[in-house]
Amino acid sequence: MALELHITRGARAGARERFEKSIVAIGRHPINDLRFDAERDLDVSSRHAEIRSIGDRHVIVDLGSTNGTFVNGAQVDSERPIFDGDVITFGANGPQAEFRVVQGAAAAPATRVSSAGRPSTEVRIAMAVEKQTSSLKRLVVAVSSLVIIGALVAVWITRRSAEETRTQLAALLAANDSLSRSLEARLTETGIASASLEAARAETARLAQELRAQQARGGDVSGAASRVRDAQVRTAQLARIDYAAIAEANQRAIAFLVVEFPDSARTTGTGFNLLPSGLIVTNRHVVQTADGMRAQRIAVAFDGTSGEWKRASIEFVSETDELAFLRITSPGTYPTVAGIAQDPDAVRVGDPVAILGYPLGNSTVGMGGSINTMRPTATLGVGTVSRRVDGTLQLDAFAAQGSSGSPVFDARGLVVGVLYGGATESGGRIVYAVPHARLAAQLPPDARGVLR
Repeated sequence: MALELHITRGARAGARERFEKSIVAIGRHPINDLRFDAERDLDVSSRHAEIRSIGDRHVIVDLGSTNGTFVNGAQVDSERPIFDGDVITFGANGPQAEFRVVQGAAAAPATRVSSAGRPSTEVRIAMAVEKQTSSLKRLVVAVSSLVIIGALVAVWITRRSAEETRTQLAALLAANDSLSRSLEARLTETGIASASLEAARAETARLAQELRAQQARGGDVSGAASRVRDAQVRTAQLARIDYAAIAEANQRAIAFLVVEFPDSARTTGTGFNLLPSGLIVTNRHVVQTADGMRAQRIAVAFDGTSGEWKRASIEFVSETDELAFLRITSPGTYPTVAGIAQDPDAVRVGDPVAILGYPLGNSTVGMGGSINTMRPTATLGVGTVSRRVDGTLQLDAFAAQGSSGSPVFDARGLVVGVLYGGATESGGRIVYAVPHARLAAQLPPDARGVLR
């Protein structure tokens, strides 16, 4: 029995896709079976839902999607049976697809006879041919014997192949268990509280459980095994980065900013230093209001220092991007980040990244009620690149008020983005950054040497 999904709304409206498998994964990520447009079907999550079939029973399972899954207008809590003709909506205002069950081929038609009850002309011709071809029958018997022998050999090969498949699946699941233990040790060793690492660990465990269940049911395990392998690759990428080395190379150059506007309003943000003489990168909205009012006073405290506030002035505010450059006016030599990535394609979708900054502002830097005794300590977060479009880098990571201006680092510890905001409905779990190519294009002449 096959399943068909007729897409009736969204970027792929009009498309029809047929599947003959027990689990159909749906979402915007390339690993899914039914893939929606990654750039235009934004109501659909990367891994949104699955259709699971056992015999004649079909259910749709929501995989914790951001915008929900709906069947005939009713939201799916976790899973719900679906039937031929049901309309599935991915996100309340997202793409829609009509679910269809495709039955098997119809039975072959019976032998035709004439109206008088005699065999038709075609049948009588066949009977005559049969009478004249007895030698051919003997040949057919011989060939049939060979076919039977071949079938027995095929059964033996199939059994052997099944045993090899079981061995391969056992090795795959053992590798998955080993990776989970390694990731657990990595989290404990580094002390990094990361939603992305935790989510990766949970995903590999869930897919391994799904593979075991599919294997126990005796169904096709190729799709589940492929998803386990893909999850292992993504998880290994996250676990392989030396986040401690990235923090060691860059953390002292992270700056906590306190900004005061002419109307006495104050705000905080994050910045990072490019030059020993003091050139800070932050966001436009940290130092300038929506109506164009600029900060009149800016104080800078470098990470790990106590009571060592430096004065800074606005040098440049971008008209096209969420970027601003500040010059430190207090004389001194200041720590710098390792550099800015020069290659415009330094990061791709799926790559892991690290973020250093001050989410929640004062609450995470330990102000303790006195600005003179505050010792800023940046928070290290990790995530993955989920989308790249001109002017925006989308990350699956965590950010909050105070994170604005935080640098985003690649596996080499080079800046590949400047964080500036996030999707309101995501609870700080989907965030946006200005890509490093846009930052590099607006660097002051004396800062061109930071490109690596």
